[in-house]
Amino acid sequence: MKKLFIVIAAMLMLTATSAQFKVGGGLTFGTEAAVDEDGEKIGIGITLKGDYAINEEWTISPDFTYYLPSGGDLGDFNLWQLNANAHYYFHDLDNARLYALGGLNYSHWKWEYDGAEFDGWDADDSEIGLNLGIGASMNQFFGELKYDTAFEQLALSVGILF
Repeated sequence: MKKLFIVIAAMLMLTATSAQFKVGGGLTFGTEAAVDEDGEKIGIGITLKGDYAINEEWTISPDFTYYLPSGGDLGDFNLWQLNANAHYYFHDLDNARLYALGGLNYSHWKWEYDGAEFDGWDADDSEIGLNLGIGASMNQFFGELKYDTAFEQLALSVGILF
């Protein structure tokens, strides 16, 4: 996992020399990205994001989100997602631009439990899904709300791009 994160970060930094490319990060809140004793709960993730402008209306925006582990007494639940999105800017306000978002999503989760009942039990899975949403950018800041089909969740991301 660390190697994948380093490779993605290096690729984003190498291409950041172009004026058309921005890189940054932020926080993501996923409605199905964590678990606790009561079931599913909102998970908090750290997002590394890139944004490459093709023209005035279209950008390509890959991102990687690592959700903080959860689970409590149920063990350790870990989730990360790799997204490849396209943005279509359809409305300009004074300082903000609104865009539609669509793309592909690769999600991987792993659940480990070391309790006496299921000593050494673990499970993991990966799934490919679609993203569909809306977002806004204002100067260096961005915010987006998207639905991803892999986890059937809404994800709200906020952050900054340089």
